[in-house]
Amino acid sequence: MRLGIRYDDLKERVGGMLNLIPEPLGLSMFAMPAARSLQIAQRTGMLRELAVGPASAAELASRLDLREQGTERVLEVLTAGGVLKLKGEHFEIAPRQRKWLDPDSPTYVGDFLADNVHYWEWWQDLEALVTEGRSVELHDKPPEDPYWRSYITGQYQLAELSSDAVAKAVRLPDGSRSLLDVAGAHGEFSMALCRRHDGLSATVVDLPGSARIGREIVAAAGMSDRVRHVEGDMFMTDLGGPHDGALVFNIIHHLSPEQIGELFTRVGAASRPGAPVCVLDLYDRPAGRSPDNGAYMGLFFHLTSGADTYSTEQVSDWLRDSGFDRVTVRRLAQLPGLALLRAVRRG
Repeated sequence: MRLGIRYDDLKERVGGMLNLIPEPLGLSMFAMPAARSLQIAQRTGMLRELAVGPASAAELASRLDLREQGTERVLEVLTAGGVLKLKGEHFEIAPRQRKWLDPDSPTYVGDFLADNVHYWEWWQDLEALVTEGRSVELHDKPPEDPYWRSYITGQYQLAELSSDAVAKAVRLPDGSRSLLDVAGAHGEFSMALCRRHDGLSATVVDLPGSARIGREIVAAAGMSDRVRHVEGDMFMTDLGGPHDGALVFNIIHHLSPEQIGELFTRVGAASRPGAPVCVLDLYDRPAGRSPDNGAYMGLFFHLTSGADTYSTEQVSDWLRDSGFDRVTVRRLAQLPGLALLRAVRRG
C-alpha cells in the first residue's frame, strides 16, 4: 500500500521550489499538510464522493456543506501528492489509489485513514515522551467510547489485506479444533484460519470495547458460530483450552519483557502439547543494520505504550523460557517490516 508522499516525489511534482528548501525543512513543512489533508478528505466525505465520480471543489463543498476555499486547498495538496488527479476544474481519485479509497473495493482502507486523525493528537506528546518518558495510553477508554469503532474497524481493514497469507503461514496441525486469539480484536485472523480449517473454532480474548466491535464484524461476516469473543484482560481472564493453536498478534510491542513472559506462560498453559503459538509483530532491526521504515512504527509503538519493539532473538528466548520449542521466523511479502514467529508447546 502506498499512500504516503516521499520528499523526492514532491520535488518531482512541485518543481523548483523544493530544490531551494533544505530537505529537513521540506519534510517538516510538507509531510504534515499531506497527512492531515488525506485524513480530513476521508473524514469529511470528499474521497467518498470522488469515488463515485469526478467533481469540482465547489461541487464537493456544496454537497458536503464545506467551505469552498478550504476544500479546494485540501484537494490541491492531495493532487500534488498523487492521491488525486485534476482534469479541468474536476478532481478525481488517481487510478492507482482507487483500490484503497473506493468503498466498493475489497482492499478499501478508508476507515483506517479516518482513524489516523487520532494519531495527530498523540504525536503532539512526542516531546513529553523524550523529555519525561510520558507515553500515550490507547486502551484505557470506556467500552462505549466511539474511539473503539474507529480503531477496530480500521485495523480490520488492514488485516483483511494479509489474513489469508498469514493463516497459511500459521500452519495449524491437521484436525485442529480450537484456536486461541489473544487481543484479536476484529477477529479477522481467526476467521481466516477457520475458513482454512474445517471444524476449527476460535476464541478471541480482548477488552470489552474492542470485543464489542469485533463481535459485530464477525457477525457481518457470518462466522459467529465459529468465532466468539470473550471480554477481559488477557492477564486476568480465563483463556480456556486446551487449545490446538494460539495467536499473539500485534500486542507484544505494548508490553514489557516481564509482561511478555507472563503472557507466553499463560498461553502455554492454555495450549495442548505440540500446539503452535504464533507471534506476529514488528521486530527490531538486526544489529549493525541501518534503520529503515520500521523506525517510524517503532517510535509510534513507544509513544503509544511506553514499551518497545524487540528482536526476534529476544522473543524466541522468552518463548523457550515459557515452555515452547522449535522457534522459526518467517517474513511475509504482504507485511513488510513484520515477522511471524512460530513455536511449539513442549510435550
